[in-house]
Amino acid sequence: MECSESLELVDKFACGHILSRMFNVVMKHSICDLLEDGPKHYSEISKIIGFKDDSFCYRLMRYFVPRKLFNENQDGTFSKTPYSTEFSNNGTLKKLAKFHCNSFHTKLSQVLPETLELGENQGPSSLGLSSYWEQLGNNEIFKNEFNDGMIGYTTHILKFLKGKFDLSKFETVVDIGGAHGFLIGGLLDTFPNVNGINFDTEMFINSTNEKYQHPRLKHVSGDFFKSVPEADCYLMKLILRCFSDDKCREILKIISKSMKPNGKIIILDIILDSSNYLKFDTYLDILMMETVDGKQRSLCEWIKLFETSGFKIDKYESGSPNYLIISKE
Repeated sequence: MECSESLELVDKFACGHILSRMFNVVMKHSICDLLEDGPKHYSEISKIIGFKDDSFCYRLMRYFVPRKLFNENQDGTFSKTPYSTEFSNNGTLKKLAKFHCNSFHTKLSQVLPETLELGENQGPSSLGLSSYWEQLGNNEIFKNEFNDGMIGYTTHILKFLKGKFDLSKFETVVDIGGAHGFLIGGLLDTFPNVNGINFDTEMFINSTNEKYQHPRLKHVSGDFFKSVPEADCYLMKLILRCFSDDKCREILKIISKSMKPNGKIIILDIILDSSNYLKFDTYLDILMMETVDGKQRSLCEWIKLFETSGFKIDKYESGSPNYLIISKE
């Protein structure tokens, strides 16, 4: 291995903390958007975003050139790349990326070694919080970034969900933990005979300023550990990953009580595949461990969870996005 190659390995495995913090600055100042209408000199970018020293802006931009976020030109200008466009308003990843690289997540990661060594979540408690969700009530900036990130992810995957499953045979579809309602709202446009309910806790429904509006959609608050609205189909996007197996079984059994005969639950969540791990999936598993004491699951783990909750898998698909359709045994 060449010397330069070996040092690239150091950057890849040991320097991620710098990458996240540098990218946080890029997202904070919407630098990717600044390049969408054409190349700009680093001094111009520095002036727009309010840096005191142009050379520091140059070093920020240069850092991302070998990472293919920006192109550097000989006249001192920088131009966009396909990557930077994805993180601009012309792409679909800006809100999601801004959420994941926020300062709160950086602080939580400081005690990740202790979490791993002790086998117990140390993240929120290290910051004096009783839970990850407490931060939504404590910090308006984080609350907005959380909601924007969830809307960003939902908007991103909706375009990949077309044709994946058919909701037309259902009368009412309830999105469990839908927060803003963008998932069920977007699906209602595809299925004109379906009525939708966006169901979440009062905190989540009221924490977002951008609820999806649709004539066939109702926003209903409640506690899915106690009861859920009656329906013949339920959606859960990235909900069960936030809970232990025991808590997941509680949720599934509550849904089972309200689900109409021949009803289905569609779960949009990661299916870990040891033959083809995706980096982002394994990152999310660690994030769940450090933030909410949850986890991502393999297909075997999903099957075991459903079987011990009185459900069986009717259909599943591994890919992007992953989903499982289950029904009562």
